[in-house]
Amino acid sequence: MRYGLIGNCKTAALVHENGSIDWCCLPNFDSPSAFASLLDPGGGRFAVRLKGVHKTRQAYLPETNVLRTEFDDGQNAFVAIDFMPRYREGEAYRHPVEIHRLLKPLRGSPEIEVVFEPKLNYAMGETRTESAAGAIRAVNGLEDLFLYSSLDAESLLASRPLALKKDEFLLLTYHEKIVPPTIGHSLDLFEKTKAYWENWSRVCRLPALYPEAVLRSALVLKLLTFEETGAIIAAPTSSLPEIVGESRNWDYRYCWMRDSSLMLESLKSIGHFKEARAFIHFLLRIFESKQTEIQIVYGIDGRKDLTERMLTHWRGFKDSRPVRIGNAACETSQNDIFGEILNTIYLHYFYYEFEPMTDDVWSLVRFLVNTVAKEWPLRDAGIWEFRRRKAHFTFSKVLSWVAVQSGAKIAKRLGKTGVAERWAVIAEKIRRDIEKKAWNPKIGAFTQAYGSDTLDASLLLMNRYGFLPKDDPRWISTVRKCEESLIRNGFVFRYVSEDEFGRPKTALIACSLWMVKALTSIGEREKAVRLFENVLAHANHLGLLSEDIDPETGSLTGNFPQSYSHMAVINAAHLLSQG
Repeated sequence: MRYGLIGNCKTAALVHENGSIDWCCLPNFDSPSAFASLLDPGGGRFAVRLKGVHKTRQAYLPETNVLRTEFDDGQNAFVAIDFMPRYREGEAYRHPVEIHRLLKPLRGSPEIEVVFEPKLNYAMGETRTESAAGAIRAVNGLEDLFLYSSLDAESLLASRPLALKKDEFLLLTYHEKIVPPTIGHSLDLFEKTKAYWENWSRVCRLPALYPEAVLRSALVLKLLTFEETGAIIAAPTSSLPEIVGESRNWDYRYCWMRDSSLMLESLKSIGHFKEARAFIHFLLRIFESKQTEIQIVYGIDGRKDLTERMLTHWRGFKDSRPVRIGNAACETSQNDIFGEILNTIYLHYFYYEFEPMTDDVWSLVRFLVNTVAKEWPLRDAGIWEFRRRKAHFTFSKVLSWVAVQSGAKIAKRLGKTGVAERWAVIAEKIRRDIEKKAWNPKIGAFTQAYGSDTLDASLLLMNRYGFLPKDDPRWISTVRKCEESLIRNGFVFRYVSEDEFGRPKTALIACSLWMVKALTSIGEREKAVRLFENVLAHANHLGLLSEDIDPETGSLTGNFPQSYSHMAVINAAHLLSQG
């Protein structure tokens, strides 16, 4: 994945090291794509490049999400600086739906080529490009966008080579400008955006070990925040396959409730409480009604309907069909999410004490705990969102225990003694059920589901959630057995047994980082460090990580970049820095 990510907490774009924007959805993260050659050659692109054979070098400006790509043929060279504006204006933050590309000659007489081929609305229907009042307008039905530039419009429309003799600009905007922009406008927004990211980065509390990896992960996490609601998306892309050539392809441009406590832990550890508070308030808006049916994933605006459909006119990344938009995970029943949400609420209000708990939050706690008390004995789809399988998954039971246990701790802190005692009894009942039915004495470990002999990386979180202390022989044995069973070429699989799509072939990056924490907890620090550094060594040229890694090739696979992977990097680095 030789891409960099630019964005402004409203949407984002992937810029290849060859200078081509191959993925961008406008105006929001989950809007239809304008450029999507990442998933199909006909999906649209917006490229700048040096004419002829040349080399490129790509890097972020220090402490920012501003991307610099240098083009050099040995005699002639120029640089493209790409960013989406984000800056503070008074008490508000501005994030216009724009991509700015500043082009600066460095040496010789560079001749550049600009390829502007938008394909709006997922390339469904015809997208026309035409000259329009000082701009190039791309239009598809009611959708349109505008390209402004100091370069000759007719040459841009015809993709003719252009001599780059001075600084020039390209400005792609979702909204037509009332006043045509100049290069001065782009330069001003560049300085404001650069300053914003530098200031944001300097607030970050970085660990003693791996500070650069943590800062880049923090900057990725911030980019994947939808500021208008506080939601944090799993990734800005759809249908990048977990296994190239196969069908494990999902749309990740949404907000998963399961990530909530890990998000909170990550944001708190780097000192960014504002984003953590915004995410909590996003949760509260979703669950305001006591009649709410809780689901695992929501749209960035809080919507529940994420109906999944397939774009059959697209080939998919490296011919990996199908290409999906929407996500049917919203229809699965997963009991672990209650534990995540209640643990997040407890951490926010009582562990970190970000703000006092209010009546409406307590009402939400009561609603969630009472729901768990009724539903924890039921089978569900589990953390891995099995679509055609339900079972008594151990992790779901553990997180049900977390939910009721967290509720009891909250009730006790609020002086609701009777409620706290009643919930504590239910939590103990769930604990006894797990200890009796999830432990497999023949294997010497807790297993994926009751009565199963399958190991599962989610078991590596049992200590993190406080279900097992680090010196419990059952915990130590479970970690050892997972280490023996789930690691391939230095990477940790979710599980290695067959599922409804066949046998997994790639390792989830987050699972490797769960193993880092688990090994550290049982005193295997050297192993943990090696595992962690192996993950970092497989980040791309900019330090970005996807969802998965192919253990045979070391290639990044799955949606990219992945917030869950980068959150886990932050947390593991802080843990290892504690000595």
